[in-house]
Amino acid sequence: INGRIAPLHRPLKNGDTVEVMTSPQAKPSRDWLAHVQTARARHKIRQWISREEHEKSLELGQEILAREVRRRRLASPDAARLERAATDLSVGTAEQLQAALGRGDIALGTMMRALYPDLPAEELQAPKPTAFGRVIERLRLGRGIKIQGVDGLMVRYAQCCQPVPGDLVVGYVTQGRGISIHRSDCPNLLLLSAEAERRIEIDWQESEGETFVVRLAVGGEDRRGLYADICTAISESGTNIRSAEISTRDGAVFGSVLVEVENQTHLNKVIRAIRRVKGVMDVSRRESGPQSQPAAG
Repeated sequence: INGRIAPLHRPLKNGDTVEVMTSPQAKPSRDWLAHVQTARARHKIRQWISREEHEKSLELGQEILAREVRRRRLASPDAARLERAATDLSVGTAEQLQAALGRGDIALGTMMRALYPDLPAEELQAPKPTAFGRVIERLRLGRGIKIQGVDGLMVRYAQCCQPVPGDLVVGYVTQGRGISIHRSDCPNLLLLSAEAERRIEIDWQESEGETFVVRLAVGGEDRRGLYADICTAISESGTNIRSAEISTRDGAVFGSVLVEVENQTHLNKVIRAIRRVKGVMDVSRRESGPQSQPAAG
């Protein structure tokens, strides 16, 4: 604003000159809702997010159904069968039915009974789960990382250490919120060591097209245009910027940038791009220390 770096939440005044950096990879996020001022803008952002979440739920629901049909060696349901099941379950259309499955609003067994009403009930009964399987059954199916030997698992990425594919990670079974994924060197894991039986050693496999949010700490020498150059460097590395807050004091620049990356290789590429900017002295992953309420349950 007026050639100076300013936080996103700073109100504008009449006569202010604003420089906005854009990126072809940019897309709306829930973070924007904290900054927009008009009801129309807030509605448009929520509308976009709702549509995006519906598409992801639909894709996941289709994957879950296809996997179950293959497992039971059944004929794939055609459009007419899906529409009948949607009507029987009062969820609208076939697309809405599959999206509801992806969101976890409809149980897979309920959907299978509606799709294949002529099959004996015992053929549609799920196999008896193992002890670990019973834990997994309580977790809502959702889009997330893939854990070796377990698919369709609801996971959360710990915000204290912000893991990305390529990091060494550990899973932690939480109470009612799925599995929390931490970097193996996360300080918060020390606070969770008293309940070691809830830790799960996992093999993180990349999921194509998935991105992960990482906060980078940036420090350097204050100069005109530094903020713009940092944003340009990030954008030219093919990376979306979620938010950035940089301040100046006594000729020094310090702050953080929230970026979306695909994996550790992508993250290192972004860090190298920022370090090449004139005036930047230091760039690193921003680490959070141990929290009083770790993401465990």
